[in-house]
Amino acid sequence: MRRLVTIVGVVLLVVVPAAAQSNIDEIRAKDSITHGDFAQLVMDIALGYEQATPDSVTALEKLKTWGIAPAGWEADAALTHGELATALRPIGIGYQAPKVDGAVSGVFAESLLWREVGKLRDYMASRLGHGLSANHVLDSGVDRGVLPPVVSPSELD
Repeated sequence: MRRLVTIVGVVLLVVVPAAAQSNIDEIRAKDSITHGDFAQLVMDIALGYEQATPDSVTALEKLKTWGIAPAGWEADAALTHGELATALRPIGIGYQAPKVDGAVSGVFAESLLWREVGKLRDYMASRLGHGLSANHVLDSGVDRGVLPPVVSPSELD
């Protein structure tokens, strides 16, 4: 594989041997996650599970019900960047896959979901019927959307 590298205005042609590229692909494949692993990540991050996360098959079935995972996904199949982009689209997360057929690492998927946690939680709240967002507190208080009743100073005496 050939790569162009620019160092202080000088363009160098760097040749990466095929063996080295296959080692890189092998490392990426070891780090890759499955559709089921991704479903568990989404549930952990979006819903903030305090109890045990469901197994990968159950988590994936829930994601299919909520419109995130396509019907054809299988719990033990590797997640690709193209599939990740497709799954994130309904949530409103724009993701341009660098290599559509490339395997997605667990670290990458988790960091992407945490970066977009607000959109993810808003989507899940709307799918679960909670209104705007599950992470919005709806009780009264000065730091929240609803103000407490006004009390005049004469009522405090």
